[in-house]
Amino acid sequence: MLKKGAIIVLTIIVTSLLFDATPPQSQAGIMTAIEDDPHKLGTYLRIMKAPGIDKIFTHLHHKKRFNGSVLVMQEGETLYKKSFGYANMRTKENLDEHSAFQLASVSKIFTAYAVVLLQQEGKLNIEDKVADHIKGWPYDNMSIKNLLNHRSGMSRYMAVASWYWKNWRKDMSNDDVLKQFIRHKPPIFFRPDRNFNYCNTNYVILASLVEEVSGMPFEEFMQERIFTPLEMKDAMIFGRGQGMEIPHEAEGYKAGRRGYYKAPNDYIDGVWGDKNMFASISDLEKFDEGLRKYKLLDEEHTALLFEPGSKWRKYNYGLGWRLKRGEENLIYHFGWWRGYRTCYIKDPTNDLTLIILTNRDHPGLNVDYWKVYKQILDT
Repeated sequence: MLKKGAIIVLTIIVTSLLFDATPPQSQAGIMTAIEDDPHKLGTYLRIMKAPGIDKIFTHLHHKKRFNGSVLVMQEGETLYKKSFGYANMRTKENLDEHSAFQLASVSKIFTAYAVVLLQQEGKLNIEDKVADHIKGWPYDNMSIKNLLNHRSGMSRYMAVASWYWKNWRKDMSNDDVLKQFIRHKPPIFFRPDRNFNYCNTNYVILASLVEEVSGMPFEEFMQERIFTPLEMKDAMIFGRGQGMEIPHEAEGYKAGRRGYYKAPNDYIDGVWGDKNMFASISDLEKFDEGLRKYKLLDEEHTALLFEPGSKWRKYNYGLGWRLKRGEENLIYHFGWWRGYRTCYIKDPTNDLTLIILTNRDHPGLNVDYWKVYKQILDT
């Protein structure tokens, strides 16, 4: 929380910007009210920052550079939440706060969260060897933490499948990926924990590990243990070919010569853990609140998510989160898949969260997340 002096300074800024015509006695009343109840600061922050944030995204939308949903939170308060454009470009259905987007690699945040939840319950330890929990796992010295930190040296499952998955008309599942690695034991690039290499395979295997340890299908575990308790009503784990439908789906589009077209799927769209979580902007608002208030993970295990996995890297990786160390001290993850682009930035220094979900991918016109983040800081 902000100290009393900082609250007074922020209040003076707010009143000077918004209440120049307000009599001095009224300004004093506003300052006194915030000092008596610091929670009222959120109201004044919204009044001050929301118009500036809206200007940023309205401009991007008018320039046809943004079609999606955005959330900005500070000090635990929602400063701005809004959707722009279409969920379905054919029917012209508008996006809203319940439109469910493919989170792409932002899904990794939730896969790691599930693993740490199992550690909190005493069902595993991230220092355990993967082979202790997955029967037949061929890499003896690889730990769960190596997978979480992308320090396993694993091969890309897409590349392995290109050799061993013969029926490309049939969607692969996580079980299929696991069987390929157990049966064929493709070589790893380096000894586990020797180096860092971002690899989607790590999080596919972690989803399978959650199933083995919990005794529940991954999609059911996520629904029952994370989404439902946090009231993430639009969230689901989804794999093409699993016979599911996505309520309130924001369909993914890519730019082509004649405009935007619905992004096609292929045989790896049945695999999850690395991707294939769908959620709305309101779901992520609920998750961020749960993260902040330690609703499922306690403070100790939440802190574990943000511990750097590599000693000397400035651009580091924790458990499901990228870490930008040094003066900026930022926690984040981006995602890109099948027309969707996603962004989740947490700034502990300014206690600011920025989440952007888009369902339209146009190289050269996509939103520059870091630029927008800095613009929001300056509003």
